Amino acid sequence: MSSVTVARTDFRSIRRSYAVVGVVATFAALSALVFLGSDEVHPHPVRTTFGLSALVAWALPLLLAPLAYLAVAGDRARGTITYHLGLPNTRAAYFRGKYLTRAGVAAVTTALGVAVAFGVALATYEHAPDPGRFLALGALSTAFALAMVGVFVAVSASVASRSRAMVGVVGAYFLLSAFWVGPLPLLNLGTALDAVAALPGVGVSDSARALVGSLSPAGAYFNLLPELVWADAPGEYAALQQFAGRSDHLGYEPWFNGLVLAGWTVGAPLVGYLRFRSAELG
Repeated sequence: MSSVTVARTDFRSIRRSYAVVGVVATFAALSALVFLGSDEVHPHPVRTTFGLSALVAWALPLLLAPLAYLAVAGDRARGTITYHLGLPNTRAAYFRGKYLTRAGVAAVTTALGVAVAFGVALATYEHAPDPGRFLALGALSTAFALAMVGVFVAVSASVASRSRAMVGVVGAYFLLSAFWVGPLPLLNLGTALDAVAALPGVGVSDSARALVGSLSPAGAYFNLLPELVWADAPGEYAALQQFAGRSDHLGYEPWFNGLVLAGWTVGAPLVGYLRFRSAELG
């Protein structure tokens, strides 16, 4: 059985759940709410894309996590994994199918949310939104969503129980998104770097901070936004100006951040499959 067949069977199973509809509808509604009313504060919708990008980085993974953490671990916990892996299925086809299903839901959810945001901006803002900026935002946000789903499915494939999968996925979200670039004032990467540097009494250079900050999917995502979405943005907005004039560090280079995002998208599922391939499923 091919990966497409596995994915089709899996999608038929999960689409009966209101969870998929709930995830898609919730993110679309939140995306609309980000833009509704903001036209009275920011006449250019490009400023509000900053809020939408924060929603993508911090809320979207949490919405996708319940769909992804049981992708493989759920079948192992129920004992149906042996049925799904009956001939002619292979572990590779099974894993690819499970990933394709969750990745498809993530891509549709992200694309629809950005499309709804564009529609609201078009209808309510004084200045019409730039389709090119929103297309870039949609593509970049989808890449980020696929990277996070890849991590979540990899966690699901690496453990045998529901509880471990849930803890692992929540931990991955917190570390790679909320902690790495999140708004928490004390529990964040910058504070951690300062604490580590204080132990031997040395400082952390700006280039080192930029490099470390770019090594998570969320870090790479936020580093690519100024180049792909906010470049030459009209208006003087402090939220966007903070990214202007950044030093020429490797961690800020678009090509490097693109490689980081691609590495997570490809590398995380690969690691998950390698662990699943050698796992004892008995």
